[in-house]
Amino acid sequence: MPAGLGLLLGLNGDAAATLIAFGSGGFHFTFLTRRGRGARRPVEHIIAVDLSPERLAVAERFGATHTLDGAGTDVAAWCQEQLGGVDYAFEAIGSPKVVETLPAMLISGGAAVLVGMAPTGATGSFDLFDLTDQGKRILGCNYGSSVGEIDIPKLARLYLAGRLPLDDLIGRTRPLRETAQAFDDLRSNTGVRTILTP
Repeated sequence: MPAGLGLLLGLNGDAAATLIAFGSGGFHFTFLTRRGRGARRPVEHIIAVDLSPERLAVAERFGATHTLDGAGTDVAAWCQEQLGGVDYAFEAIGSPKVVETLPAMLISGGAAVLVGMAPTGATGSFDLFDLTDQGKRILGCNYGSSVGEIDIPKLARLYLAGRLPLDDLIGRTRPLRETAQAFDDLRSNTGVRTILTP
């Protein structure tokens, strides 16, 4: 959640932004729950891309304007045909294969933001002429450039005020002794998040 909030508060400019996010986890849902609130640049279109129908349904319930099945859609072509490209393309799953597709989704001057942690040593290739000619950017992002001592209390205040519906993201609650099964939930896309309790 801090990564999504930090990035959302950092969007610049006057016109409404269009963004796409691969991986409908906690990072992505910050955009949905904060859409148009607190951002210097309102978010007009939010496209959720995931392999899990359950997560896409949650994204739609939270306010995604479009949801796409990542396995059955040429996402770059869809972005260009339906929207003329997006301002921001976020990759939050750590897939080098997906990262390589991001620049083709962007408008001129758009930014591809790498949020997911790819394996150590992973590389990607890009059309360098397109990046240079169209002024597209590729940005690395570590936790949304958020500041823990500022942003975690901010998230807590939003949650306690009923303005950040984190409870809706919980797919399952497990006791701490079931940590291994919680990782299985993560791998199998059970809910958006599994919570461990004492």
